[in-house]
Amino acid sequence: MQANIVIVGATRGFETLTYSIPPTLDGLIQPGHRVLAPLRSRKVTGVVTKVGERLSTSELKPIIEVLEPRPLFDRAHLQLMEFLATYYMVSIADAYRSVIPAVARVESRMAYSLANSPDALARAAFTRVERTIIEKIAKGAATTRQLEKAGPPSEVRATIARFVADGILERRNATTGRHRETADLVARLVTGANVENVRGPKQREVLNAISTAGATGLRIEELKTKIEGVSATLKSLASRGLIAIQAAPATSNTGAAAEFDLTDEQQVALDAISPAIEHRRYEAFLLWGVTASGKTEIYLNLAARALAAGRNVLIMVPEIALADEIVRSFRVRFGSLVGIAHSAQSVTERWASWMAAIGGQARVMIGPRSAIFAPMHDIGLIVVDEEHDASYKSEEGIYYHARDLAVALAGFSICPIVLGSATPSSESYANARRGRYRLLRLLRRVNDRAMASVEVVDMRREVAEGRKLAASKPNGAGPAGSKSNAAEVPDAVPLSNSLVAALRENLASGGQSMVFLNRRGFHNFLQCHICGNVIACPNCSVSMTFHMRDRSLRCHYCGNHTAAPDTCPECKGYGLKGQGFGTERLTQTLAELMPGARIERMDSDTSSVRGARSRMLAELRAGEIDILVGTQMITKGFDFPGVTLAAVVNADMALNMPDFRSAERTFQLLTQVAGRAGRGERPGRVIIQTYAPNHYSVRAARDQDYARFMRRELELRRDLMYPPFARLAMVRVEGAEPQIVRRAAEAVAKSLAKDTTPEGMRVLGPAPAPIERIKQRYRWQVMIKSRELKPMRAAISAMRAEVGPSAERDDIFLAIDIDPVRML
Repeated sequence: MQANIVIVGATRGFETLTYSIPPTLDGLIQPGHRVLAPLRSRKVTGVVTKVGERLSTSELKPIIEVLEPRPLFDRAHLQLMEFLATYYMVSIADAYRSVIPAVARVESRMAYSLANSPDALARAAFTRVERTIIEKIAKGAATTRQLEKAGPPSEVRATIARFVADGILERRNATTGRHRETADLVARLVTGANVENVRGPKQREVLNAISTAGATGLRIEELKTKIEGVSATLKSLASRGLIAIQAAPATSNTGAAAEFDLTDEQQVALDAISPAIEHRRYEAFLLWGVTASGKTEIYLNLAARALAAGRNVLIMVPEIALADEIVRSFRVRFGSLVGIAHSAQSVTERWASWMAAIGGQARVMIGPRSAIFAPMHDIGLIVVDEEHDASYKSEEGIYYHARDLAVALAGFSICPIVLGSATPSSESYANARRGRYRLLRLLRRVNDRAMASVEVVDMRREVAEGRKLAASKPNGAGPAGSKSNAAEVPDAVPLSNSLVAALRENLASGGQSMVFLNRRGFHNFLQCHICGNVIACPNCSVSMTFHMRDRSLRCHYCGNHTAAPDTCPECKGYGLKGQGFGTERLTQTLAELMPGARIERMDSDTSSVRGARSRMLAELRAGEIDILVGTQMITKGFDFPGVTLAAVVNADMALNMPDFRSAERTFQLLTQVAGRAGRGERPGRVIIQTYAPNHYSVRAARDQDYARFMRRELELRRDLMYPPFARLAMVRVEGAEPQIVRRAAEAVAKSLAKDTTPEGMRVLGPAPAPIERIKQRYRWQVMIKSRELKPMRAAISAMRAEVGPSAERDDIFLAIDIDPVRML
């Protein structure tokens, strides 16, 4: 027997290779298994994609080892990986490498270390390449690939061989990755085993722990937490025939749906989706329900039915914070059957989650976009909550959209998928109108609670009234002194009288408030009022954001940070002044206005410490926070009955982005913020501050009228040939030299333009990206619009074949983004 294997180790020029299956592994290897295979002088990890008798007529090397007793991926996930590679135009090996955690990529390779350090006389006679190799290895062992930068590859390899022959260097195996996983193994006492003669204290301790567990045995991972250094002891006991180490059985508990009263609308939705679970068929449902309409209750009930049918469940959420919230709800219902997988976990934690899924201990997997690749076998239900959220789109590596992959996975798994949102994306709404998705509506909140009342504050009038008030007062003397610390005299945070009064009133009545501002930091930038200089990031085409906490300037794109200077770097004068405001400044201002309020801030600065976000959410739920200030993460589907006031400080930020989706994002954001208020017994109130109160997205959000907004939006999209009436692709051209990047972008556009037609396919660009430089790399982009996907993909493939080789020679990176979401 033979097997086709996708190599997922660090290889060059290898995609799928064919190996023989040795007699010892005959019948043990299936498609989806993770295996260890030889590649030249190394051992690398691969995933079996096909097993057959005559896959190749060449002489084949045998597979070395199967790394898990069960396949890592089932057939549906293997099909998903093929779809990922084909649709997003990447190699199948790159697709697997981007998905499988690094700890699971076992790779054996040779590393070199110093055996005998050469003396000074020998070093004096070294060539530059020899000297560089010795200096590199003197700092630590290095592989051939790490040493190739010392000079021409052939010269480097010859030098290494000579140093090894002369005894200067020695070779050793440098295996990386987890060779085999024990997370789903249990240890049991062998029936009739004589344990009385065991004398070693460590062995007796281990045997007692296993014996106490009874016939079900004890999980090895649990045993490791109780007894240190247990691996060698287990191996010894197993070799003596006293214990048996076996794969843990799949969890048989299916959970049960709790008794709760459904609204008529919830029951209709449940009755519509359930037959697809029971009859194992694919069907896509768009669950369009207003905020607080009880979508989560529907997910819980559907999950119980899928588990009762013996199948597994995948629940996807846009943010890690929301994953924690929904996990809490699901664990109340299903207990230990619920697992979680997300990128904030350590590599080991994520791999343990995967092993729990394979072993059947986690039958409900919850997580953000990367959870789509968790190895859940035999999925019977997929839910994508807040399906409209842009966070489902990956913006690095492979530019996949997890929502679209989830729809594909549901088709491969032959199960229903539920896309839930209060503000469905235009693409999903159009799919429902075209009959691709079945539309289900939830028009009322649970218990018929009223929607929050929404008030739009025209900030133009607020500013005008403020100027009149300032003009009516006599001029005061300015502050004395010639020096000013960085950001000493900032512009006031624009809080309207209506918003401040509402916050104070809500505080006095015991209500909680959420205040949204999608901008971090204290000030957007520091500007010198003497010479006009704005302190910019040296690596990116953006200004540095001022953070008051540590008086630093930080770039939110590359992470560069430095202490805020007292003087202008350009003119050396004391004229630096903070401009704009972020969540940090907003929090300080609210604290000054309401000194008795308990105020917390939730953004990526305060949530970077592990557990901080969960702590804040728990405190908000317990009523220990009066006002929560935050960025977009506080708008995502949270259910806090005590929140009775929600506010948007600046609704125009998303509206003025250079993106055709800016109006849609603004409407979705405002509606989601409005949905945080009034979810308990007390009515909710929402205040939106804007300089564009008459924009159709703001007016529709005020009236919470999705249908009216989408009618207007789709009319504009149709006229301008934008999704959902056309397909988009973006070619991003990146490199270190601006002129070379520009020429490469021109070549890309010229190649793509060969196949354009006014009504069929159009090419826009080339043009510099809105943020032209990030991390010292210049960025240009070319956009393709097409009525059909097939000709667009063909044009991109031809362009890559034509332009790709020269771009690679010039160290230019061409990134292909199918269905782009962000235009920056």
